[in-house]
Amino acid sequence: MKTFAYALRVPFYDVDSMRVVYHGNYVKYLEEARCAYFEAQGLTYCDMEAAGFLLPVVSLNIKYIRPCLFNQRLSVQVTRERANRNLMVLHYRVLDAESGALCLKATTRQAAIGLTSRELLFELPEGFLARLDATDWA
Repeated sequence: MKTFAYALRVPFYDVDSMRVVYHGNYVKYLEEARCAYFEAQGLTYCDMEAAGFLLPVVSLNIKYIRPCLFNQRLSVQVTRERANRNLMVLHYRVLDAESGALCLKATTRQAAIGLTSRELLFELPEGFLARLDATDWA
């Protein structure tokens, strides 16, 4: 599996009065990294919509290990588990970019739904998976 890395610096508006990242903002960092992961492979959420499907998160699991602070440089690493036909599973590791210290681990599971029907598609679209496989395991 290839690992994709997304760099960010913690902005002031994401921290509390102790300059520690508010726990809910980590979900935003995962979303930013996931969008960048898709874009790096030539896919965007707009492409998914144009193909007639959406890819909502249906499950999120986070393990907080150490706090992140204002202005800290982070690396959000994303790896994709070789998915079964109906779920895409992404694993994340949020690291301090300078020391490499692990701050957070997370996993999301996403299922495809029809754009107009909003009903579950029982398989991820074939072209979508083929494109991801071509870049992730090439």
